[in-house]
Amino acid sequence: MKPVGTEGFISLEEIIVSEEFLYSHPSVDKTKEVMDYVVRTGNLDEPITINRDTNVLTNGYRRYLAAKMVGMNIVPINYEQ
Repeated sequence: MKPVGTEGFISLEEIIVSEEFLYSHPSVDKTKEVMDYVVRTGNLDEPITINRDTNVLTNGYRRYLAAKMVGMNIVPINYEQ
């Protein structure tokens, strides 16, 4: 099942996470909510947003983390507008 707004799928390993995200501290509770959803459904609730040319993550860091923690290899993405 693909979330609404999905423009494609990409290997999680191909997504580049900027230092801005790497050094951020997302809410543990909100991250757990996303993780619980992924574990329960096997899917992300929304696509991860990346830059079309560089594959740099621009939105969806919690979803990225949840996908990584549960071992998803391929994730739904949309492109930054």
